[in-house]
Amino acid sequence: MTLPSSPLGATATPATASLPATGLLMLAVALAFALRYPLPGNADRLADIGTLSAYAPAALLGYVGGMALLFALYLRGLRLCRRVEPKAAAWVVFAVGAALAAAFALMYPVNAIDLFIYAVRSRVFTAHAADPQAVPPAAFPDDPLMAFASAEWGDDTSPYGPLWTLVAAPATALAGDDLGLALAAYKLLAVAAILAGGWLIFAVVRAEAPARAPAAALAYLWNPLVLWEGAGNGHNDALLAVPLLLALLAWARRRDALVPAWLVVGAALKYATLPLLPLAAVTLWRRGGPGRRRTLAFGLALAAAVGLLSLAPFFDPAATLRSALAQGSIALTSPAWLATAALRGLLPAEVARGLVRLLTGALFLAGLALLGRAVWRLPERLPRASFELLALLLATISWNFRPWYLIWPLALAATLPSPWPLRRMIAWAAGALAAYAVLIWAVPLAGIDRQSANVAAVLLMFGPVAAATLLELRERRRRLRDISNRPSGDRAA
Repeated sequence: MTLPSSPLGATATPATASLPATGLLMLAVALAFALRYPLPGNADRLADIGTLSAYAPAALLGYVGGMALLFALYLRGLRLCRRVEPKAAAWVVFAVGAALAAAFALMYPVNAIDLFIYAVRSRVFTAHAADPQAVPPAAFPDDPLMAFASAEWGDDTSPYGPLWTLVAAPATALAGDDLGLALAAYKLLAVAAILAGGWLIFAVVRAEAPARAPAAALAYLWNPLVLWEGAGNGHNDALLAVPLLLALLAWARRRDALVPAWLVVGAALKYATLPLLPLAAVTLWRRGGPGRRRTLAFGLALAAAVGLLSLAPFFDPAATLRSALAQGSIALTSPAWLATAALRGLLPAEVARGLVRLLTGALFLAGLALLGRAVWRLPERLPRASFELLALLLATISWNFRPWYLIWPLALAATLPSPWPLRRMIAWAAGALAAYAVLIWAVPLAGIDRQSANVAAVLLMFGPVAAATLLELRERRRRLRDISNRPSGDRAA
């Protein structure tokens, strides 16, 4: 799949000029953030947006105002893109998307130190020939980068899949102990992953609905959360979206045996795509026709081979298993954490945690069963079912929820024909980014205690998406009621 050869000759409309203008306004906001919180000059210290701005009220207003403007322009861009001739729109979407990602890449990772931790853990491998999944950074106290692991994470092994160790290695292998160069390499990787994700979304949608493809790519490439968390904070979740979308593209092109393999590639980066494998297996069986046994067997064998190869060079599945099982050891800013905190006054802490873990696990498994039943009945539902399962995972069993996790389901939502998944993800993204205003500034400026700030942040993160989901359910119920009220002949039609 390639972009249209030229935008020339497209029919000029007011929207044709307004779309790039909207993108340029977004770029101005992105550059303002990058200039206010630059990575160059700050790469040698651990900070966040609060410490970089001395928790000034003006910085809070700048963050809230900048985010509000980004979302307003983003929504305007979505509306305009649907009214622009697709060939012209595609060029604008990708050119502006690349510029936005590059601008945010210049920004210091203001909301998380993960970018620094990537470099520190990668040094465990490239400088000390040890497995980051088995050996923590604290094992090498004399390494010049180990101070950037922080007291919080220095004793922890890598929570990522084994493939991430290999992907992250070239940055520190080439940079040595030059931390700034390693951070720049991870930023470039994040930008490349974002652009690859936009390209794959365009390819998936163009196969079924060419006119909708530019807007679908814009929904991802111009999304403020993707830009802020992916390019700005440099999280590797944009990279996880790439094999996830490759699995979707393989499905759309009926290369079914490749779907499990791409999901395993994703899981070898971060374990989040593992729950999608049962849905993929069901759909491969149901859509396989006479050769279903061969297709399913080949697909699962290929996935197993990919998983085995991802363990190189250490081939320590026990360390990988420990890493995967440790994902739920931290509980913070999630509905599960909120429920546990609410129960602690009624039950002992461990009992409350165990009860909530049981309930959230049961909810997730029930959702998996329902979605499995849906794709069994109609295999073409796999893309939507995959989106719903990832959203459910984040709302239930993701005990340590982080806003950048939303990049995964947002990438899927951009490909879907129904507008509601994307609406829900936009609401979720807006709420998650708004929560930073509370998490960063509420304690020093308003004197709110940390526990109350965390509670408010969870409500901000999950309240908007819950409201959007209820609106979708109400519209669906109204539509079903309208269908049931039609004459029987009309219903059949």
